Amino acid sequence: TGCVTVFLHHPNNQTLSVNQQWTTAHYHTGPGSPSYSSAPCTGVVCNNPEIVTVGEDGRINLFRADHKEAVRTIDNADSSTLHAVTFLRTPEILTVNSIGQLKIWDFRQQGNEPSQILSLTGDRVPLHCVDRHPNQQHVVATGGQDGMLSIWDVRQGTMPVSLLKAHEAEMWEVHFHPSNPEHLFTCSEDGSLWHWDASTDVPEKSSLFHQGGRSSTFLSHSISNQANVHQSVISSWLSTDPAKDRIEITSLLPSRSLSVNTLDVLGPCLVCGTDAEAIYVTRHLFS
Repeated sequence: TGCVTVFLHHPNNQTLSVNQQWTTAHYHTGPGSPSYSSAPCTGVVCNNPEIVTVGEDGRINLFRADHKEAVRTIDNADSSTLHAVTFLRTPEILTVNSIGQLKIWDFRQQGNEPSQILSLTGDRVPLHCVDRHPNQQHVVATGGQDGMLSIWDVRQGTMPVSLLKAHEAEMWEVHFHPSNPEHLFTCSEDGSLWHWDASTDVPEKSSLFHQGGRSSTFLSHSISNQANVHQSVISSWLSTDPAKDRIEITSLLPSRSLSVNTLDVLGPCLVCGTDAEAIYVTRHLFS
């Protein structure tokens, strides 16, 4: 419906009440739509007290939890659907859209133009999700319609640093672990939920993908040269030595289910929601 709501949680009786609501945050206007018709809000990110939302209408809103009106709206930010948004640093956000582009926006700048655009050349594969590395703000992971996991360094060029073959259908969510960012989690329309381990402290780490007894070697393809960047500060996700680019993947759901639409991770716990209206909680990610 294009509505954005902040709920207040009451722990004593486990209820929610509406704390703040922006009912017409996203809407279509112009020829072919009535004077006003709601547009789905497709992504939200919070950085207390700021809240940023994106939608099918290509609009970006900046709200504050304590303000009734939007602090800033970029009306025609994108001519295509914006699918997800994340903060890079306080005044900067990054969006992904339905034609495979990443765009960086700086709220300090006036106007409706992004400060930077990145995309896979020639590809117009819709991107559905994005997450920023918690410690290295230039490192970003995205996933999209082709199920591929892409790792980007927004400081360099406009191409991803590595492309990793992942799910068999749309990737709906990607998350770095907030305190162990060598670990990353993805979920997909194909019913899978994966834990990616790129930590480099495991000697001769096997790159076997364990699922139902079947195993296959897994190798990433790096498509940019990082030699000029000081090696010690490179995230394990930006490593470009194919011999070291082995990443261990563990499937966290016992059997294929319906689409896994969303996930979140904190400490040793991971929670995900599926098309079966089921919520799964994994309590021992690092056992």
